Amino acid sequence: MTSGSQKFLVVDKHNPDQTIIRKAADVIQSGGIVILPTDTAYGLAGNPTDPVVVDRIIAIKGRRGKAGMPVLAADFSQVLDIAELEGKAYDLAKAFWPGGLTLILPARRNLPKGVQGPRGTLAVRVPNHPAALQIISSVGYVVTGTSANRSGESSPHTASAAYSQIGDQVDLTIDAGHTRHSASSTIVDCTVEPARLVRKGAVPEEALQTWLTVE
Repeated sequence: MTSGSQKFLVVDKHNPDQTIIRKAADVIQSGGIVILPTDTAYGLAGNPTDPVVVDRIIAIKGRRGKAGMPVLAADFSQVLDIAELEGKAYDLAKAFWPGGLTLILPARRNLPKGVQGPRGTLAVRVPNHPAALQIISSVGYVVTGTSANRSGESSPHTASAAYSQIGDQVDLTIDAGHTRHSASSTIVDCTVEPARLVRKGAVPEEALQTWLTVE
């Protein structure tokens, strides 16, 4: 693997080459899979509405079980296209997006089983990463955001760590350096009352207490 390879491209996180942004978006729009940098971990980005893409990602990771697959959005409008965002969920999103908080929300439309949770839910996040946001915005719709590693292995915080595990099974890897956080995103389930902390991560639990307590 070299940074000059057409399958492994290096970008400046804050001022990415627009040619590379467009190339990554084109790969996703054409049904491919991209190792994508975010603020928490590198992820596998593909079209979450395409069952073939979703099945391919599941196979790459060696995933089992019925849990849904998180998706990444560029902005609130992309989120609202696929999920309901109201009440405390909206307040949490306003407070912590873009950032390291994933919200479990009611789905607005049916997506493949590998993406949508068993209760008709979606795990959604807007990452705090300029290059990732530009790629997702260029794609024009949300992308899958499951971590770019085999199931059971550690989430990768560098492109090379992701590439060493699964780089030969994806169509493109975007390297934007080490992730901002060394932890995965925090996950909060907003489909229950009160909202429930599902996984500790990049957003500290104490920062969420206002939304996690019963009024």
